[in-house]
Amino acid sequence: MKLLCLLVFLLCGTQGFPQVSKAQTILLVVAHPDDESAIGEVLIKYRNAGNRVVVMIATDGKDGTRVTKIPAGDSLGNLRKKESICACTTMGLEPPIFLSIERLDTKIGVGNYFKAHKLLLAALKEQISKLQPDIILTFGPDGDTHHSEHIVIGASVTELLLSEGWVDKYPLYYIAWTKSQGEALDLGYVNQQYINVTIEYTSAEELQALESMPCYVTQYTKEELVTDRASKLSDTTNSISFRRFTTGKGLKQAF
Repeated sequence: MKLLCLLVFLLCGTQGFPQVSKAQTILLVVAHPDDESAIGEVLIKYRNAGNRVVVMIATDGKDGTRVTKIPAGDSLGNLRKKESICACTTMGLEPPIFLSIERLDTKIGVGNYFKAHKLLLAALKEQISKLQPDIILTFGPDGDTHHSEHIVIGASVTELLLSEGWVDKYPLYYIAWTKSQGEALDLGYVNQQYINVTIEYTSAEELQALESMPCYVTQYTKEELVTDRASKLSDTTNSISFRRFTTGKGLKQAF
């Protein structure tokens, strides 16, 4: 049944993720506490439908000092973890899984980045094997905002599925903003022909997602939250798109 649903999806596209007869486990893998807010409405929609929705966060975001006066370090990282716990609770989700990787770029030095990348792959392998998700969501090659650590997260999840032969076992979907969304919000976007899934959400689900935003007190000013809320409520599109990661199989002797 699951194979048939996946085949229909690949041939025809869909307005939602492939459905199975049981409640699904949907895993979102992101880089920082607050990244889950990018698709909060979708997480709420699938949780309300009876699925288990798990958020996994790679770093503690302890260098995220853009807004806060709290200095970079473990104290800020611990606060940011509490903020994501607050947000997930508000959205009706279970507390996030924190991998607490140092950083995922070369700001910590090339050698330390290589070590962090290996730690990330090992942690992802362990957690995915334990959770056995029906669907994995993460950032695509554009990293949502072209953030280097977002890009590394998406690439690492993809790398793991390719290396372990898990591409079919754990269907992977990248967040895929449309051109209009990307240009309006200065985000990376995907050409419409490559978008496989569009998830529509209700006004109630949008409002519940917006209620979680004040949890991120170290990351957004009050003015930014007001502006963001007004912008989202004025956009009646109420949908978020995704692109399925697929790859061919079989050995050929030429390109």
